[in-house]
Amino acid sequence: MNRSKDRIMERLEHGLLSGRISRRQFVTTALATGVLAATTIHALADELENIREKQKARLANLSESFDYIVVGSGSAGCALVGTLAAKTDGNILLIEAGDWDTAPSIDDPKIWFTNLGTERDWGDVAVPSAGVNNRAIPEHTGRVVGGGSSINATIWARPTKSDLDNWAAVTGDASWGYEASREIFKRIENWQGPANAEFRGTGGPVWVQPAADVLPLVDATLKAIAEAGYPVVDDLNTSREIEDKGFGLMNQIIKDGRRNSMARAFLYPVLGMENVTLLVKTSVNRIVVEGDAAVGLECTRDGQTVTFRASREIILSAGGFNTPKLLMLSGIGDEADLATHGIANVLNAPEVGGNVQDHILHGGCLFEAPEPVDYRNSAANISGYFKTDAALDHPDVSVVQIEIPYASEVIAKEYAPPPNTWALCGGLVAPKSRGTVKLASADPTARPVVDMQFLSHPDDVEYLSRSIKVAREIASAPSLKPFVVREVAPGKDLEGEELANFVRNGATTYFHSAGACRMGSDDKAVVDPQLRVNGIRNLRIADSTIMPRIVTVPTMPACAMIGVHMADLLA
Repeated sequence: MNRSKDRIMERLEHGLLSGRISRRQFVTTALATGVLAATTIHALADELENIREKQKARLANLSESFDYIVVGSGSAGCALVGTLAAKTDGNILLIEAGDWDTAPSIDDPKIWFTNLGTERDWGDVAVPSAGVNNRAIPEHTGRVVGGGSSINATIWARPTKSDLDNWAAVTGDASWGYEASREIFKRIENWQGPANAEFRGTGGPVWVQPAADVLPLVDATLKAIAEAGYPVVDDLNTSREIEDKGFGLMNQIIKDGRRNSMARAFLYPVLGMENVTLLVKTSVNRIVVEGDAAVGLECTRDGQTVTFRASREIILSAGGFNTPKLLMLSGIGDEADLATHGIANVLNAPEVGGNVQDHILHGGCLFEAPEPVDYRNSAANISGYFKTDAALDHPDVSVVQIEIPYASEVIAKEYAPPPNTWALCGGLVAPKSRGTVKLASADPTARPVVDMQFLSHPDDVEYLSRSIKVAREIASAPSLKPFVVREVAPGKDLEGEELANFVRNGATTYFHSAGACRMGSDDKAVVDPQLRVNGIRNLRIADSTIMPRIVTVPTMPACAMIGVHMADLLA
């Protein structure tokens, strides 16, 4: 796609949504670009105009009181609002700190990574961790309508049975288990691959398809995986969930070459309804607590402080770092920590901001191809999950093929990969290391202190090392010989401390932060199985922070499921 034309379309979509241009101006100018077919442009104009007019009317008479207020329009927040709006006539306010999701870098999956470090990213960086040789690793999270689902690599990988049954065991609530959760996934999917009524749904809002139009390199890699003795499955979201192993084409939220984010799937269809109001570019400063009940939110909008009140529930879906930050700013957290910032304690909840986890993606095992490597979709089209230790009750590692020279800043500098380089990246999907999120100050505009403690547990280094060995084993299989001139990195067998350093220097993250407000049945859990904040009435959490143990797959689908589960609870 022509980037200058893409930028024009971005301005047009944003202009129509924000009311700066008319429908006629949108259609006339969009047709002139030639980026989209006329029928598509007219349908898009109708959708955006309807949203604009309905939201304009609601904003013109903006109430200060709603039945439900949801903070954050990420994967969980969009799924929650989209599902809840269809189940209730209660008025719903959705608050998003970022702007509309109209940037071409959102729409085009091939350039998804260009969103990182922009205004659509919160820009958090974890403090240096000894486990990654004192490197400060970025933790990118979405600051835009759609949240992470608008800026991620579009991967749709559902949690395993072991993941979800662990949640059910921890909470004592079977509704969080695999069987019940799979039914939710079937409700929300519009699966475009081989029919499988046991596992897949086809009538839901989320368009999901196997990676399309893949390169010969991808086909060769699947053959190489089988040659190396690892199972290849037709659909990663079927038997892999039960058996804790399997490689295959990724499922992606890509429709006709365009991203189908959770905003486009769940939120846009309800923004024309009378009971849904979306506020963009609005920051939440704190939760207003009266007695033991959350009653409202103090926000900053257009430079002014405004308070919105909720008669039924406030739901935090602000994401891995912002949800615990907001709780702590509101006096809900560790009493001693809050005191250091002069914040009066409303509820002593020491586990808020603890138990933080993220997947580790190693960059990298790099291979030079004999000619330039193109890339398709989001540049990552194969993944696999497996156990390196039979004693584990869940997969511990993954391998992802990436069609670009994906490497950490240290590996990239040391090995200087040539342009014709592609990667097989090992991954740690069940980390034992745990980090923290704490306040930097009582200033709501200050970003929190994110201390992930990456690879602080010695088992994490060992398991990640095993995934690297598997990646190199696959790359040496016969079917990949035409695509490998040489192994760029590591380029030789590594053992002991040399291997450990390669692991530590190559560690990056999947940007899947989770766990900071875990659910459970014990009195120390931040939320109960109904996702109610323990000790505070009318306040719930629905996002990745509620995970007691991070799922062993990318977190977007699990977050969408959490959002729908929350809507079911509320309705």
